Amino acid sequence: MSTDISAQMKKLSQKLRSLEEQREVLDKEAEQWVKKRDRVHRQIKDMRREAAALRERRDAVNTEVKLLKTQRNHMRALIKGKRDETRQTKEKLRLLNTKKPNGPIDALRDEKADIEWRIQTTPLTLQEEKPLVRKANLLARQLNICETIASTKEKIGNLQKEALELNEEASLSHSQLSELAMQSQELHEKMIKTTETAMTFQTEADTYHQNYLQSRQKAQEVHREFLRVKKEIKGLEDESKKSREGERRLRDEEARRRLKAEVLKRLEEGKKLTFEEFKLISEDNA
Repeated sequence: MSTDISAQMKKLSQKLRSLEEQREVLDKEAEQWVKKRDRVHRQIKDMRREAAALRERRDAVNTEVKLLKTQRNHMRALIKGKRDETRQTKEKLRLLNTKKPNGPIDALRDEKADIEWRIQTTPLTLQEEKPLVRKANLLARQLNICETIASTKEKIGNLQKEALELNEEASLSHSQLSELAMQSQELHEKMIKTTETAMTFQTEADTYHQNYLQSRQKAQEVHREFLRVKKEIKGLEDESKKSREGERRLRDEEARRRLKAEVLKRLEEGKKLTFEEFKLISEDNA
């Protein structure tokens, strides 16, 4: 091997080792970027799963909120209906009170009963009976007004009680509604925050992935240079091998030439030749 080729091969071998070390460093670097990227991807997956769970819970709460709103609005409509009916009934009571007879209702009942008993048990002429019948009818109308007033007052009381109960129920529904609305808002804010955090992590993961691609690209470039240098070394080795083989052939030919000269000299001196020696000079003369 020539000194020049040997020096080139030594230099290229050093470069090959350096490239191999660089490639290993870049491969390890790429592996680290992949690990970081995959770790962040797992975190993103967990956060997206959490955001989906928060969205599901928020939607369930919103569904309940809508139901409570419907119930609350229905109760408010009922309350309004009760209050409207109460006002109408009070107006009716006011008109009835203008027709209310004087005196207690028990006295009116007793007086009506006395008149009816008298009509039924006392022989009366038509002239005597007519004013008694008119009086009984008047008392009946007055009693009916009193009874209507009493039932109207009772109805007003019942309406007010029902309106109060409905109002309490509506207040409870409204309180529950406010609490659920606040819960829905909190869930929504958590979902948004988790989603935004996942997006931030995605940016981080994308950066890691880009770093991985860059490391892989550099590693591939180094690997291509590694293969080129290895090929160049192989070319020098082949060239060196051919050179050594050429030198060996020259040495063999020189040795054969000297041997032939010695054999020919012995032949000229009349010395006996071996079969191999005879064959040697015969082949050359063939």
